[in-house]
Amino acid sequence: MTEREMLDKLNGVPQGAKVFVSYLAGRKPTARAIREAERARREGLAMRHFTGTLTEVRTTKKGEAIMTVLADVRDNEQTGAHEHFRSFNPSLGQLLHVEVLELPATGGSV
Repeated sequence: MTEREMLDKLNGVPQGAKVFVSYLAGRKPTARAIREAERARREGLAMRHFTGTLTEVRTTKKGEAIMTVLADVRDNEQTGAHEHFRSFNPSLGQLLHVEVLELPATGGSV
């Protein structure tokens, strides 16, 4: 999925929507990212699959469009929460699929 396809798919989708993302990272995971994914690995989830709450779609300083999700399949090792932010950049990695699972009851657009 290209950057343009991602933007088209998320056009008008409000912040707070539940989403599914399939993404192959463009870089090797850090030691911290590996630790934060340990619960997902134990539960047998594919490391490229993420579900969670869409928090933002924005353009980086390099002019690349990215989406940020509060992923419920990654842990925050600092707080112990069973969710953590992940950003997906189709210009860096491979965005395989984005699916809007549920719209919030109310909320503004991203």
